[in-house]
Amino acid sequence: MKKMITTLLAVCMLAAALTAGSISVAAEETHTAGFVTFGLGGDFFQALADTFVAKMEEAGWEAQYADGEFNPTTQIEACENFIAMGVDVLFIWSVAPEAMGTVVDDAMAAGIKVIAFVAPTEKYDALMVSDDADLADCCAKLAAKWIDETFADAEDHSVPVAVLSCRTAETGVVQADELIKIEEFSTKAKFTIEVECSDENLNTGVEAAENLYASNPEVKVFLTAHNALGMGVNNYYTAISSPVTEYSDMAVFDINGDAASAEVIKTAVNNEAILRGTVMTGSVDDTANEMRDVCLGLMDGTLESGHVQKAGTVFVYADTVDEYLETGTVTSVTAADF
Repeated sequence: MKKMITTLLAVCMLAAALTAGSISVAAEETHTAGFVTFGLGGDFFQALADTFVAKMEEAGWEAQYADGEFNPTTQIEACENFIAMGVDVLFIWSVAPEAMGTVVDDAMAAGIKVIAFVAPTEKYDALMVSDDADLADCCAKLAAKWIDETFADAEDHSVPVAVLSCRTAETGVVQADELIKIEEFSTKAKFTIEVECSDENLNTGVEAAENLYASNPEVKVFLTAHNALGMGVNNYYTAISSPVTEYSDMAVFDINGDAASAEVIKTAVNNEAILRGTVMTGSVDDTANEMRDVCLGLMDGTLESGHVQKAGTVFVYADTVDEYLETGTVTSVTAADF
């Protein structure tokens, strides 16, 4: 009997050891991901960071993000922190991709998969990118549609347009350079002035609009690659203290808006606001899903190193805003329609 009990105890101990070992293996298989953001200066950026974490956690990963603060030094420090943590995958939305070479090398040397997001670094395991110039062209085409329809009887190239830029990152440079070509997309638009902003925050947009009204009150249309600046312009003109109360001939068009922007665009249909359209590289949810899928693909080998994931373009304006608010994306209108 004692021998039988001893045998049973040994079996139980072995089973427990095997169970503990399997739990340990399972724990070791939990992957981790870090996302160094471009910055968190607008609702889109914060929503993307939060949704990225949620999507990765739903997939069984541990995930964190770090605020890039629109600053290359801050981004490098955040990357170094994630490398020290030993994450499996590191997303980097670089302000200055050319400054990230060393930290990318360090990450790869540590066995970390590096995914360059939006802005291509010199090296990467995967690249998730949109064509910056093409996205800006889509914004210009959307604006041109509204300008040419609203001012159909105006003389050619007589409608004043201002571009609010933020050239602190290469993406902003490329997109500003495209937006100032608005006359190539619209028969009625006249590029009048570029207002260079030091950052892309909402308050900066409000201040820029106020100064622009003092210097160029004739400007009716505002283009910007930065949603926070676009919202700032809208807020200035729709505030109680606004020098303008009639908005039917005014418009703002920007890039990378969000659900809050869409709500404003919806009110602009009745001329209660001037933010009339935004273009983006997929909804926040769509983008976070793609980030998750690229992450998983690199880890399970279904995506080869060097994979390039190209984003589509979503157009949110009077004709599509309800669709966007209901579904989180737009499929009824594509770039081919402009």
